[in-house]
Amino acid sequence: MNEEKCTEIGPDCPADGSGLGYPPNLVVSIIFMGVFGISLVCHLVQGWRAKTWTFMVAMCLGSNAEVIGYLGRVFMHSNPYRLSTFLVQIICLTQGPAFYAAGLYLCLSRLVIVYGEDLSRIKPINYTRFFMACDVISLSLQGAGGGVAASATTMSSMTLGNRLMLVGLIFQIVVLVVFAIRCADFAFRVHKFPSRKNPAFQKLRSSARFRGFLGAVVVCFTTISIRCIYRAIELGGGWNNSLMREEVPFIFLESGMITIAVYCFILFHPGSSFPDNTFNIRSYKKITDDNSKEAISLVSAPHQPKQDAWPAGSRYYGPGAEERAYYDPSGVTTEYSSGRQQV
Repeated sequence: MNEEKCTEIGPDCPADGSGLGYPPNLVVSIIFMGVFGISLVCHLVQGWRAKTWTFMVAMCLGSNAEVIGYLGRVFMHSNPYRLSTFLVQIICLTQGPAFYAAGLYLCLSRLVIVYGEDLSRIKPINYTRFFMACDVISLSLQGAGGGVAASATTMSSMTLGNRLMLVGLIFQIVVLVVFAIRCADFAFRVHKFPSRKNPAFQKLRSSARFRGFLGAVVVCFTTISIRCIYRAIELGGGWNNSLMREEVPFIFLESGMITIAVYCFILFHPGSSFPDNTFNIRSYKKITDDNSKEAISLVSAPHQPKQDAWPAGSRYYGPGAEERAYYDPSGVTTEYSSGRQQV
């Protein structure tokens, strides 16, 4: 790749001498730039309406990175030798799915609350903290690798940047495997101990939208995992490996997989799959009487009416809509909290 001498493909500057080894298909690059641009708008609107702020930020950052990455490929069509656009597309398209993975990780803690915290070996908030911290590490490694590659003046520096991005990708794959193990363990416990399911969310769990959301989580995880394995193999071969110099695998295993992942959560967005803003729930507690309480709440309840003042089936919205409680005829009051904090 000779940025100074070559500015377009010609007899003295063949396409296979550029960084990618081919000029990215212009039509395909524009299509995917539009696809992810639409996803950015959709997640922004859906997240704003449903107030799923943390999820919205993660998905929008991912789509924004994808748009910039494909914009870089659009410019590379006419000049695949330009180092700046080569690095823009590879850095942004490498980091973008990590933001989508962050949105995926948020879903596990919410599912634990909906099915029942007693069924999980780990508190919901700890799932969020652990996986989000791991995602930050993955993004930092990939970003550092991209920064080293972008400022490199020698091939050894470029190789170092490549290896850092590869380490970030491999770390992301390991975290996805851990995520899959924790999900499988929780699903097993849900199946094994059905009596422990949270009765407050029985109607939610039986809804078609919620079941569709569960399917979206599985599909999103699968497609992101396939893509990460592909990119790890691609980067593992170095800048000039044969897999990186083929566009068709990139279209199917990168562009196609991530498109499926992001649109799964548009079709089954948490805001519509969890009605009444229940996706923002961060804690749940069951009250059986005044002397026996199971308190797992992360938000204190400054005020709540007396139990005997609640007619069966009534709903109470506490100050600032932070506390919501339901009372059923069996005499068991269930309460859960959804505060303004985004964890």
